[in-house]
Amino acid sequence: MRLDKVSIDGFKNLRGLELDFDERQLTTVLIGQNGAGKSNLIEAITQVFRWVDLRRNEPRFRYRVTYRIQPQGSAVPNPPSICLSNFPDEPAIRVNGQAVKRTEFERRKTEWFPDLVFGYYSGGSRRLEALFDSHQRRYYDDIKREDDGEKVAKAQEARRLFYCRPIHGVLALMALFAFPDPKVTDELAGRLGITGFHSLLALFREPWFAKGKRVYAETLWGAAGPAGRAARRFKELAFHPFALEGNAVDDYRDKKQSEPQFAAFLPSLERLQELASQFKNEREMFYALEAMDISDLVREIQVWVTRSNDASGDVGFADLSDGERQLLMVLGLIRVSRGKRALFLLDEPDTHLNPHWQHSYLKLIEDWTGIAAEKEHCHIVLTSHNPLTISALSRDEVRVLAQTEDDRVTATAPYTDPRGMGFTATLTEIFGLSTSLDIETQRLVDERNELLQLTDRTEAQQRTLIALNDQLARRGFLNEDREPLYQDFLRAWHDVRYADRPPLTPTDLEARRNAMKALIQQLTTSEGKQ
Repeated sequence: MRLDKVSIDGFKNLRGLELDFDERQLTTVLIGQNGAGKSNLIEAITQVFRWVDLRRNEPRFRYRVTYRIQPQGSAVPNPPSICLSNFPDEPAIRVNGQAVKRTEFERRKTEWFPDLVFGYYSGGSRRLEALFDSHQRRYYDDIKREDDGEKVAKAQEARRLFYCRPIHGVLALMALFAFPDPKVTDELAGRLGITGFHSLLALFREPWFAKGKRVYAETLWGAAGPAGRAARRFKELAFHPFALEGNAVDDYRDKKQSEPQFAAFLPSLERLQELASQFKNEREMFYALEAMDISDLVREIQVWVTRSNDASGDVGFADLSDGERQLLMVLGLIRVSRGKRALFLLDEPDTHLNPHWQHSYLKLIEDWTGIAAEKEHCHIVLTSHNPLTISALSRDEVRVLAQTEDDRVTATAPYTDPRGMGFTATLTEIFGLSTSLDIETQRLVDERNELLQLTDRTEAQQRTLIALNDQLARRGFLNEDREPLYQDFLRAWHDVRYADRPPLTPTDLEARRNAMKALIQQLTTSEGKQ
């Protein structure tokens, strides 16, 4: 599954947008200033796929989305091209350029439509998540009391849009430990320092559908379907499971409320793997665990892990940084989608990562996808404001969104590869900043440059210029270099070289300039004689 071309006209600020993806690339990063339309584009693409899949909430804008989708199984060199459109005088659906009726498309949807479209936004808004509610609601209605495994599997297959939420990181991590793969285990240990599973506590709560009924915690409130089966299996394997009355506080505005709860503690990896033995693979386990959550059964699931610097088991998933949890969620869902033709629409997924991970984020995603999924079946489209995220990419993997003076939005590849530019040049040449300097230093540079342009300077202006040059030299600005270690050396050199040294006088400056001229003339004369 790879997006090829997208045209959007009339969705929020997206007017006349034409975006040409390079479908050979696993990842595409959308960058641009705030308000350029990056998040809007993610939402517009989601709306198109939602409408085509469910025939609900028809988009109120013009769209044309073309993508290539691999057949099930082994990849082929030239996969089918699908075009979805509502532009006037265009077929609603085309396959390899030929119009296809909707009945035919529905009959062959498993061939021509993505298996999964994932959405994720790192911020607090539900704007993107709300677009996935229809699929979530339909899925829940289909499985909540369903005991037939085949019908549950069909419901999972029909749930083609999937929104990633924080708890999915916990569930995906459990599935990864329960179905270990040596390469995945090595990646977790090497990249994140997570060396193993220690234990977990599942804290169940009275779900909304049990309120006011004579059902009890010991029976897990009569939960049915895959959620009830998974929860009862937790109870069977737990060390001393017990019912309790717990405090329910969801945020600072809520008063403490007592709610019936049930605690199930799995003390070892062996117990987790016993839990997993009823499932065929990590995907089936993940969906069963998620069913407990969407059935309102889960208050929280705490997972403790061992790390390379801490084998005590005192490190819980909640103790990991926001960046680590966010990264595990994305990596886990890539693993769970193994074998599926998947489109990942990720809005600022690198927000909470430290600079080291921002710099290697897409490399990690690419490596992990090669280990945990099939690259040819995935396309990862993400928005970012971070120059470190794109610093190792080619121009084919980046699209810059910008708004023109006539209020149209353009999306183009940068004129050159970000790879090899370095952080400073990426800010100015790709993100379009006029300078990468702080405001005060840039002010000094501008003032210095204005004085340099004067052919006749007063004595006061000359003294000011000397003082500005000295200030900039002390900051190491006059000896800029891309290598950070050498830059640190130059700054230290200036600290020593100019320590307690008064500013140069006009006479000193003139003498130095004449000496430089003489040296250059000598060098050029010597070069001409050779």
